[in-house]
Amino acid sequence: MKRMLPRWSQLSKCMAAVSLLLGGTFWLPTPAQAATRQEAGITTSATLLHMSSSDLHSRLSDIKRLGATWIRIDVSWPAIQPDGPGSYSWDAYDHVVHEATAQHLKILAVLAYTPAWAQTPQCAAQAGSASSAQKCAPRSAQEFGHFAAMVSARYRHQAVRGWEIWNEPNLTAYWKSVQRNSQIAVDPQAYAQIANAAAQQIRQHDPDSVIVTGGLAPLFEPHHATGLRQSDYLAQLLPHLNRDLFDGVSIHPYSWPVLPSRAAVYNAFYTVDHGRPRYNLRTIMQRAGWGSKQIWGTEFGASTKGVRAMARPTRFVRPDHVTESTQAQIVQQGVDDWYKKSNVGPLFVYSDSDKWLSSRKPNEDGFGLKRSNGTNKPAYDAYQMAVKQLKQSAYQ
Repeated sequence: MKRMLPRWSQLSKCMAAVSLLLGGTFWLPTPAQAATRQEAGITTSATLLHMSSSDLHSRLSDIKRLGATWIRIDVSWPAIQPDGPGSYSWDAYDHVVHEATAQHLKILAVLAYTPAWAQTPQCAAQAGSASSAQKCAPRSAQEFGHFAAMVSARYRHQAVRGWEIWNEPNLTAYWKSVQRNSQIAVDPQAYAQIANAAAQQIRQHDPDSVIVTGGLAPLFEPHHATGLRQSDYLAQLLPHLNRDLFDGVSIHPYSWPVLPSRAAVYNAFYTVDHGRPRYNLRTIMQRAGWGSKQIWGTEFGASTKGVRAMARPTRFVRPDHVTESTQAQIVQQGVDDWYKKSNVGPLFVYSDSDKWLSSRKPNEDGFGLKRSNGTNKPAYDAYQMAVKQLKQSAYQ
């Protein structure tokens, strides 16, 4: 398949040659900076898989009309290797990558979750169900690294331009390690082992791509049974990561039900670079020697559906949804303000339409910029306008 985007190494060599011919010097940004300046994305999770060709083409075309240049998709290890380490099932992912490449969209691929054969028996038993057990930590960092090697080698010449290793590993709902007391908990050090293994393989097979850590979820009143705060997890994680392998860290800077600019401990957008040092992610990164690395916002938005009353939020509890007009305000301000922060990658809004989202959770199917019937919410136009202004500012 013909590559739609030039390799960074080829581009840098060409620019360097031009510089020498002109008798001057030429500064080039890092691959991560070059790939992401003034760009925005849409998080689609696993919802693009198994769509018909016509539906997939139509949906990605609509995402392009929004102005997005990136899509974030889950690349599930259990889906690709359900039966063991010697077999692969690529068709669903080939379909999505091929269509995204044809439409000149960049993919941030989230490598995540554990097939049954790669789980520890202890975690599988504690998880209680096959679906929950997929969130068990892999039994072997080497096996997860091999999976990363196979995926990155397969898609290196196509639309995949970034890799995110796992999703929300600071929550036990998405990462399960069995502790000595047989309880399930998150484990930044164990996560670091599989992240390092995966990143090392990706660097070998797709050296010009962007690699970020797994997106951390907001959790401001943590408990061992649910997980750790973004800030606490990041502080424990960074010393165990190989800094040279990563371009940045990934977070989910949700602010709802308040606007991103609101100073509040439960506002993960605000605590990216504001608030007390304990909660301020940029401060934590600087202290760990990661100050030059990017912060990617790989999930952001607000749901317009839910079951909790729209009461005044506190650090202990907040409404699980907002009105459509508030969703539009959050999305617009989020896109406007995110790129004013220093050294950030793309902001990915979750998601393009309620039609494709699961109704299994009370508010999960309300995050779309469109309603289930395909009509636009106010947030659709707000996102489109904000991204248009973002692109215009890049040329001023």
